[in-house]
Amino acid sequence: MERRNKGLVILGMILLTIGLFASFYEVRQLVGHPPLLVAWQIAYPYRNVGILLDVAGIIFLALGLLYPTRKTLPPPSNPQQPSST
Repeated sequence: MERRNKGLVILGMILLTIGLFASFYEVRQLVGHPPLLVAWQIAYPYRNVGILLDVAGIIFLALGLLYPTRKTLPPPSNPQQPSST
């Protein structure tokens, strides 16, 4: 089994979570002047930033799952020399 790059996977999950929260964050505002028409309007002020964070999170998550971590090679062992007695 290949070893996954845990750092990229965790970073991707964090960015994806923050991006989803920012995408669906809503603000309710009163629109209109009091004598005429006053209504509630729902706005999503961070939707564009949230979409960018979602895309970045998906990219980092995919990179972390597709590319394994580097394998370090063990240090070369000294060949045993025959003992002369």
